[in-house]
Amino acid sequence: MTVRANQLPASARQVVDTAASAGGTLLAAAFGTLARVRRGRPLHPQGATYAATVAMTGQGLTGVPWLDERGLHRVTVRVSRSAGLPLWMPDVYGIAVRALMPDETAVDLLFATTGDTPTGRFVLHPRRGVERGPLSTLMPVRSERGPLLLRLVPAVPGPVEELSLPTTLTLSCAIGRGAWHDVGVLAVGAPLGPDAEAERHDPVLHELPGTEQYPTLRRLREPAYRAARRVGTKSPQ
Repeated sequence: MTVRANQLPASARQVVDTAASAGGTLLAAAFGTLARVRRGRPLHPQGATYAATVAMTGQGLTGVPWLDERGLHRVTVRVSRSAGLPLWMPDVYGIAVRALMPDETAVDLLFATTGDTPTGRFVLHPRRGVERGPLSTLMPVRSERGPLLLRLVPAVPGPVEELSLPTTLTLSCAIGRGAWHDVGVLAVGAPLGPDAEAERHDPVLHELPGTEQYPTLRRLREPAYRAARRVGTKSPQ
């Protein structure tokens, strides 16, 4: 049986919250130091940004309107390598998706290469290419249906050039460790110019309407993004 954080005794919740706050402080220190050394993004220092569209199929599975309602949305996507290691070495790839809501507010969804088992979707997985497996949002967000995760999988397997993307990726959702359900298709278009690379992505600041960060995960993530902003960036990605 899974015990949710809000079902824990008050003393246990305090221990979890304290540990998350301490972890957030450590991550903030690490991100801040790395950002100062690199004079920019602490992670995902080099990348490429593309125009794209997401076609939602209208499955109505999540209680999140943007995911549930049929429609075509223009987005931008950035592909990058987390540690910025030499290209011949495996690295954790990231895909940052930015969408604009009808009121022009930005939404950021960050995906990283992970495993594909019910447990592996929560574990980072270095790879030699972004096309060699799934990418998940790694940390769940709260939705009316439960802890929501998203996943991107290349629709047609095959090699792509470095810091480019498969032309089509399938967007799926899952609740916790449950089954994945396809909800849309991401079609990657033309590369954008250097100005697009100046954009920063922050899933804590730019939440998808209908979702929210779990308080414990917010305590863990938010200080790192704040530390990166202090040295001239808006987020680690």
